[in-house]
Amino acid sequence: MVFLKAIHIIPFLLILFEKCQTEKCDRIKIGKDYYKRTLIATIDGYPTGMVIDPRTDHIFFLLNKRNYTKGLHLLKHGSLGIKQLSVADDMIGQCVAIDTANNIIYIGTNQGLVIYEYSKSEISSERPIGDDDIRSIFIDKSDNQMYIITGISREVFKFMNGTTAIKRYEKIPKAYSFVLDSKGNAFYEYVDGRMYFFSADLYEPIQYKGFTRELKYVLQLNNNDEAILGVKGCLFKLHTNNILPEKIAQFGFKITGIAFDTKNNIIVGTKGKIYRYKPIEANDPCPPDDYFMSNI
Repeated sequence: MVFLKAIHIIPFLLILFEKCQTEKCDRIKIGKDYYKRTLIATIDGYPTGMVIDPRTDHIFFLLNKRNYTKGLHLLKHGSLGIKQLSVADDMIGQCVAIDTANNIIYIGTNQGLVIYEYSKSEISSERPIGDDDIRSIFIDKSDNQMYIITGISREVFKFMNGTTAIKRYEKIPKAYSFVLDSKGNAFYEYVDGRMYFFSADLYEPIQYKGFTRELKYVLQLNNNDEAILGVKGCLFKLHTNNILPEKIAQFGFKITGIAFDTKNNIIVGTKGKIYRYKPIEANDPCPPDDYFMSNI
């Protein structure tokens, strides 16, 4: 009798074991692929403007708490510490962009463009480029052209022929954020709180449908040269042949930052946490944790 009871218990234990294994993997489907989620940092606030240095996998982000900003921070790959990047007392760091072709890390401040150097572990503010109030930076990887969004009016300018001279970008006069793909298609959040695209084949911008105004959009290009948009707890892919965004994922939290590294991992920030989503291989459905955990 005892032996028969044991036989009935074994299948139950196997089911319980498989369930635990599945829950431990913490998978999510993004697009057509499955990803494993790993918590890599807990922070006091929420991250925005996330950028990854492809040479080091270090993560730069702006730390926000309630209604004020706690400055730019650096989360080094493999490190347990998160460092705040200090700038001169009369400057405020507001955004980061990485010129991968020339290995330069640009910091946008309220008084111009400055450079961060790992060797000195500081932001060089001795010779800022210009004196504009820089709110956002975008570097086009196809031609290494750099664009900036300035001031409270959010006007868009581009640097001319590798010089420090800037010219108004007529295609997008004003925007909170924007990206350009390699085909010259522009995707941007206009100052009216709506999302638009300006196709290289058209003569005027087109508004995306399905979004309400005054949402906090998070706009980035992924490694496939696709415009990815974070809205509340969802990810969307934007196309130029359809005014309806394509929903590709839904998270259980509000997205405040997105970045893509060279290993096809997706870094996602939310209130109090930064996650890494790693593609799951068919022969390794539940890969071990191989990243790092840090705290502020």
